[in-house]
Amino acid sequence: MIPVSGAEVAYLRKIYGPLPAFLSVWLLHFLLGGLRRSIGVLGFSKYFWSMFYENPDDVNWWLSKFVSLLVLYIIVAVVTLRPTLILKFIVFFTASKYAACIIIIVAGFVYLANGHTENISVGFEKTNTNPREWGDAWNGIFWSYLGWEQVCIVTSEIQNPQKNVPIIVLTSVAIVTFLYILTVTSYHIVVPLEVMVQQGAVASEFGYRTMGEAGKIILALTVVLSTLGNVQCTFLTQSRYIHSGSVEGLLPSCFSLVSKRFRTPIVSILYLTAVTSVFVVIGGIDDLIGSASFTLFPFYIACSAGVFVMRKTHPDILRPYKVPLIFPALFILMGLFVFITPFMGEDWEISIMWCGVTLIGLPLYFLLLKNVFGLKFLGRWDSTVTRALAQLFNAD
Repeated sequence: MIPVSGAEVAYLRKIYGPLPAFLSVWLLHFLLGGLRRSIGVLGFSKYFWSMFYENPDDVNWWLSKFVSLLVLYIIVAVVTLRPTLILKFIVFFTASKYAACIIIIVAGFVYLANGHTENISVGFEKTNTNPREWGDAWNGIFWSYLGWEQVCIVTSEIQNPQKNVPIIVLTSVAIVTFLYILTVTSYHIVVPLEVMVQQGAVASEFGYRTMGEAGKIILALTVVLSTLGNVQCTFLTQSRYIHSGSVEGLLPSCFSLVSKRFRTPIVSILYLTAVTSVFVVIGGIDDLIGSASFTLFPFYIACSAGVFVMRKTHPDILRPYKVPLIFPALFILMGLFVFITPFMGEDWEISIMWCGVTLIGLPLYFLLLKNVFGLKFLGRWDSTVTRALAQLFNAD
């Protein structure tokens, strides 16, 4: 229905106008774009060190962060300097992800066929009924399936997007759902629940229990490759977000600069690299996932509500795929639950902080983009910085 790139940014702008679109760019991509990349880098670090240590948390802090940052900068170099290799790498890394899931599924059900029912027979005993914990669990689940939005970022580059985008999203979500459910079931068959809660690298523990030391290393390697592919892919798309936001006038014009030699958004990539580095150094993976998911939901709720708005304001627009309204309604209810529950916990101050950071975008929008006070130096500052960076990076 809206065959343009930009995912929620494009949808919010089309449905509600530039202000909500700016707030989503400001918070999710400009400020927190690096946060989501850092989760993948920290996931790599956890499984990399699980090949050498029984508990990855025992690794020296400085050494762990150094390796994480080194891998990050290698990925950035590939994304920036060798963009033609990206698709080949993505295919390879995706294949490794499927291979890991298949190995885990087969090994888990073979383990079950050999009579090991002690772990799965407990069923749902000791299920936590705390709504706050359920909200955190839904956060993690939503994060696991978040890859579906990546195709919406490059909608305008897909042939016949009105037809192909729904097919791609529905097919990919169905495949991933099938594999993830079977994978998690295999985890529960083999690994006791109390061990799973305490063990950060569950796949490595699973491999050790089913295939010994070799299985531990094999599964750790496949997860390492999978996380590398995720970071590389999302670096590519996230830099496009910031670049598009700049082209649309939602961010300073310097972020629209593209390298003349490599044809990549060099300033956006380097900015993301700096922010990601900060989050890698200061953050833990569980805390970052909670923060990242929490900040996503207000904008996804707004996009889901936009389905109802568009049915009212544009009843005759071409709709190649008309979603039943029950689905956006259910998503809105779930999103509100996940968004509200963090305020019920002990760390509610963090939720308030993110709300405050979001609202900071309001004065910035009217001051910098609308320039309601007519400050001429703002335009001169933007053009001066853009020219300087264009010369520094040989970009236009």
